[in-house]
Amino acid sequence: MKHRSLYTVAAAAVLACTAGCTTGYQNAQQCKAKMVETYPASSPKLDYEIPRVSYRGTRVVVEGTYILRVAPAGATPIKTTKTPVPAAVECTFDGDQMRTFQWLAPATLAAKYPLKPDQADTD
Repeated sequence: MKHRSLYTVAAAAVLACTAGCTTGYQNAQQCKAKMVETYPASSPKLDYEIPRVSYRGTRVVVEGTYILRVAPAGATPIKTTKTPVPAAVECTFDGDQMRTFQWLAPATLAAKYPLKPDQADTD
């Protein structure tokens, strides 16, 4: 009987310790989904990396790249080169609620989606 209560307490402690770990994962997935949602469909295919999460998921940065075809100066258009272009977004969270979202790169999307607090902050 004493072992059973020890196992129950240990299981409860493990569950309590890991409950906060899922917040960072969920916030990272939410930020990545917002990145995909706001990325223009007419742009080249976006490849993204595993999101980076800071202290308890309060700040998430998702980085990625897309391939841009560039024709060399003075050459025929047949000889295009592929250049990887970085893309990145940053999200901040309060618990599991997204507070801010902004594109960091490329510059065209950073200008279109500047850092703005959520509408809930303006109350």
